[in-house]
Amino acid sequence: MEVLITGLNTYLGRRAVSHLNSDEFRVTGLVRNLPLFNKRILEPVTAKLLEIDLFKTHRTPMNFSIKKLQLGVYFTQVPGLNDALNMQMELISLRNFIQLCQDNGCDRVIYIARLMDSSYIDAIQNLFKEYRVKYTVVLQSSAVGKETILSDIFGKLSKSKYIPYWGLIANLRFRPIPLLDVYRWIRTMPWEQHFIGEVIYLGGEESLSCKQLFLRYMQINHPNSGYQIIAISKWMAKLVYTRFFKIHKENFDEFRRVMRYESEVDNSTWSKTAPFTFTPMNQTMLVDQ
Repeated sequence: MEVLITGLNTYLGRRAVSHLNSDEFRVTGLVRNLPLFNKRILEPVTAKLLEIDLFKTHRTPMNFSIKKLQLGVYFTQVPGLNDALNMQMELISLRNFIQLCQDNGCDRVIYIARLMDSSYIDAIQNLFKEYRVKYTVVLQSSAVGKETILSDIFGKLSKSKYIPYWGLIANLRFRPIPLLDVYRWIRTMPWEQHFIGEVIYLGGEESLSCKQLFLRYMQINHPNSGYQIIAISKWMAKLVYTRFFKIHKENFDEFRRVMRYESEVDNSTWSKTAPFTFTPMNQTMLVDQ
């Protein structure tokens, strides 16, 4: 299957160029600035990369052609669809991506967003309907793995003997998903015949609270070390996490924003059609951090 992907400025899209490609799933990725992207990539690239700026390109470049293109995968490119400007940028980029796919004979597109975007996808669906595209919207739980927000924050916290306890977040239950499983899941799903015109949810197999997930990191990184929990208020959280644990402010803000919308999503919509076995969380933490 020939596959075109975009949205490679995000951690999910960026790592897709190293992990989504296979013998049966041949991937071409679109990037806005190829030299800059190559400087940021940390793993060997297995996909073919082409430089096309979808925020500017409104027609297929003369030298762009993918024979027998069967599937387009669009990883949302903006920080959040709740912002009007971000939404307009997303619609421009997505419209141009749809046109590239259709110009190459493909009318099947998978749009992958986050749970926090679930209230704002009507405009995305309307665009697909306008272009008469066979689409599926996938709303995904937060991922665990290299370059993810969760692994950045919990990985740094687990190296300390003093752990700030933020009750509002610590007790939140959700279904984190191993990042590498997301790519394997995309390759596994029968997109040609199923989920057309649907919104489906993707979460991991285990239901965990943030505190339980953090304890998994402690068990992996410091199995024999003790630690002390220190209660902090939400007003102190950003200061403590960014100053004392050296967590980037943008990552902390993203973490706080995303966690507001996390939940124990139900995988039954797709799993009845295509069963999938997730990687155990502890194994993910060992091999992908």
